[in-house]
Amino acid sequence: MFIACEASFEELYPEETLKLKMRGNDMGRKTLLKGIGEEALIKGLAAKFPSGHPRVIKGIGDDAAVIAEAGGKALLTTTDILIEGTHFRREYTDAYLLGRKALSISLSDIAAMGGIPLFFLTSIALPPDTEKGFLDGLYRGLSDVAFDFGALLIGGNTARSGKVMVATTVLGEASAEEVVYRGGAREGDDIYVTGATGVSALGLKILKGRGLGVLRKKTRAGRAALKHLDPTPRVEAGRALATGRLATAMMDISDGLALDLKRMCEESGTGAVIKVDRLPVADELRGGQATHGEILDLIVSGGEDYELLFTARGRDSGRIASLSRRLSLPMTAIGKVTEKSGGIRFVHDDGTELEIRRPGFEHF
Repeated sequence: MFIACEASFEELYPEETLKLKMRGNDMGRKTLLKGIGEEALIKGLAAKFPSGHPRVIKGIGDDAAVIAEAGGKALLTTTDILIEGTHFRREYTDAYLLGRKALSISLSDIAAMGGIPLFFLTSIALPPDTEKGFLDGLYRGLSDVAFDFGALLIGGNTARSGKVMVATTVLGEASAEEVVYRGGAREGDDIYVTGATGVSALGLKILKGRGLGVLRKKTRAGRAALKHLDPTPRVEAGRALATGRLATAMMDISDGLALDLKRMCEESGTGAVIKVDRLPVADELRGGQATHGEILDLIVSGGEDYELLFTARGRDSGRIASLSRRLSLPMTAIGKVTEKSGGIRFVHDDGTELEIRRPGFEHF
């Protein structure tokens, strides 16, 4: 957690400083976060706070921090926050489902590293006029997900706020040699995705238009809305891919397939070619009023699916297919890792490239 920093903007963000100077900007003026961008913000902080401790195997820049423990084990630590008005609105978010989602998205980070969840902490900020029933429902949601995945609540904090905010910190564990990072993809590896993407983004759109009432019917629309409100962290799949030494790189898809693939390739120093016509299309995306182009946009750029994006050696395709059947979870090969100079391309079977107008979600 970054509480305070006395460093100047120039020290934290040297690349952005140079860009601003080249554009003739006055550095004495206020610099806005939206002018920096989320990626540059994180890179700047990582540069200012290097992970120099001998026990820090991986600090800023992956789904979870990795700390060396005795006996060849590694402690995995991740944190997330859901803020009313930014990540959800109470008119289409049930308190119980909010609690479930708050913990699930952090568990998804542990899954992406191939870990086992152990403990979690939660900090909750609420307006003083919040009904106690809302808080009870929220904690019931946290408790149910914690029970499902074997995580134990060990602490947290409460505070008064003008908006509802729920922060979760999850501690997990894995053998240090089994942890899977974003930066392990190599040229020639296959690129896989679990499940299907785009459903959560569709669900959010439906909830905004129709509210929570859509959940009462087991329609495609209702299922899409529920997937947005109650994502499933792929803990078992992530663990199996790690212990079986099947995944060479892995991360969860939280901000959109195209954007998260870009992050994986940057960490790995590679490029990628995605076969658009191999991208899995969930049943919830079919049979509606969306055009083919709109469906592709949801699949490629929609966020908050919390599926796993991973790479694997071609020789392991059979083992991955067997794992997919055993877990009853689709694991679809959607492309290949290429050399960095090739960039990241989404290509149709006829050779035409898909134009990515919006790769995914960024806060700034």
